[in-house]
Amino acid sequence: MTRTPRITALVGAAVLAPPLLAGIAVAPAHAAPAAPPAPVAAPAPSAEILATKKVTIKVQKQQRSYWCVPAAGRAMLSRLISRGLPSQSKLAGYMGTDSGGTTPAGFRNGLRKALSTYGSGQYDVVALRPGSQSAFLTNIKAAVGSKKVALAYRVYFGYKPWGRQVNNKTGHMMVVRGYTTGSSPKILWWDPWDNTYHTATLAKSWASVKKAGRQGHVAAKS
Repeated sequence: MTRTPRITALVGAAVLAPPLLAGIAVAPAHAAPAAPPAPVAAPAPSAEILATKKVTIKVQKQQRSYWCVPAAGRAMLSRLISRGLPSQSKLAGYMGTDSGGTTPAGFRNGLRKALSTYGSGQYDVVALRPGSQSAFLTNIKAAVGSKKVALAYRVYFGYKPWGRQVNNKTGHMMVVRGYTTGSSPKILWWDPWDNTYHTATLAKSWASVKKAGRQGHVAAKS
């Protein structure tokens, strides 16, 4: 919970009058008009080459109804910490999570604390506020495609990018773990509420994120 002929012309020959018709003018035969060229089929459009870009994350169903942020954060950290991942309980403490949820600042501070305790090296933990669908996809491509990390985005519990929508505006944090290429990209999600994977269109994914305030987070090595 978060706050793608050949054409043969007929050649005419002169018609000879038979003997019984001698003296009667016989009109010569004419060549048949050439048939118009057969239409040339348009070349088939080349098939669009699609690919799926994704990262593997270690997932664990959220252990309390308001621990979606610690669960999402743990999945994100699994891309940066090779072993000894902190528990959801530990992360909830780092993030200041209570029954009211987790603040955006608490989320980032908790990730920093976990990385300084369990990780090695320097890390950037950044808040994301994409202003458009294009910027949303660009952020995902940069994180998943270039940095090889996952992102977290806030949605409303009743307005996820898939399934039937209901009037429930409880904040909920979910993880973006990949995308598909091509002219109609899709976004690959993981939902800590029930530990399930989903694929949704870019348009529906962006609509859900935008509706909930365009709040995202990413952590990566500096």
